[in-house]
Amino acid sequence: MIALCDQCNRVTDINYKVKKHSNDIKETYFKCDQCHYHFTCFVTDKKVRKMQGKRDALKAVHNAEKRIEIQEDINNRMNQLKYNLVSYGRADLGEH
Repeated sequence: MIALCDQCNRVTDINYKVKKHSNDIKETYFKCDQCHYHFTCFVTDKKVRKMQGKRDALKAVHNAEKRIEIQEDINNRMNQLKYNLVSYGRADLGEH
C-alpha cells in the first residue's frame, strides 16, 4: 500500500508499526520513507479492543444494527484517543 505524504507531497510506502504506550494503549502508525513524518493511524486501549471483540462476536448473529452501534462507539473512542495522543502526547482518557 502507498500514500501521498501530507508533509512532503511525495509517494511513500505504508509499513504499519505498533507502538505500546502506558496504560495498555497501542498506536498503529507509519513513517514517510522520504521525510520520516510520523502518521498516527489508529490508537486503541483495553476498552476499544474489548468493544472490537464484542462487535466481532456478533458477526455470527447477523445483528447489523447492534454491530453498527458498537462500531460508532469504537470510532468515537479511537478518535478521542488519537486526538489526545497527537495533541498532548498522552492518549489516556483519564478513566480508571
